[in-house]
Amino acid sequence: MGKTTLKSTGGTGEGAAAALAVLILALAGCSAAPRETFDLSGASQVAGARLSERGGTVEVAEPVALQPVASDRLVIRGAAGDLSVLADAQWADRLPRLVEARLITRLRAGGVDATFPGALAPYRLTSDLRRFEIDSAREIAVVEIAVRLSSASNGARRGEAVFVGEAPAPHTLGPDAVRAFDAALDQASARLVAWTRARI
Repeated sequence: MGKTTLKSTGGTGEGAAAALAVLILALAGCSAAPRETFDLSGASQVAGARLSERGGTVEVAEPVALQPVASDRLVIRGAAGDLSVLADAQWADRLPRLVEARLITRLRAGGVDATFPGALAPYRLTSDLRRFEIDSAREIAVVEIAVRLSSASNGARRGEAVFVGEAPAPHTLGPDAVRAFDAALDQASARLVAWTRARI
């Protein structure tokens, strides 16, 4: 952004107001274009997901993640292992919250009565979102989730596992990147659903 110089107006109120208006217009002209916003497929469909009579209800906690995965930005891993974010794209919310909603949707569709925290549920699913990135060197989207299923009443652990999903990602433009993330998460969550069903 270029410099904006304000000339002296003799200290009058009208002159100061005019100068301020010029500054605001200049800053507006130099502001970056808004980022395109994306959601994960199915993350907003929790209310309409099919419920099941199988087993008990599973409370799904928001995944734990480190920055920048914990933010609302789309993450790219470079060939040297460095992390960056797409400049022109963002998630509709913090990524862990979107993943939580997506997992609940997939669990319900897979026959598990899953819910957000706060309901009375005999089981609790916690997770660490270790990777949610596009590996630019390999041109793939990678999703890695470590999960733990435990009893809500006494904390007894019923199992833990790590699920990984990968999908081709030859392009890192916003829409293409999101489709690759969706496919990778779908792969990982399908395995998570089958694993959960076998333990409740």
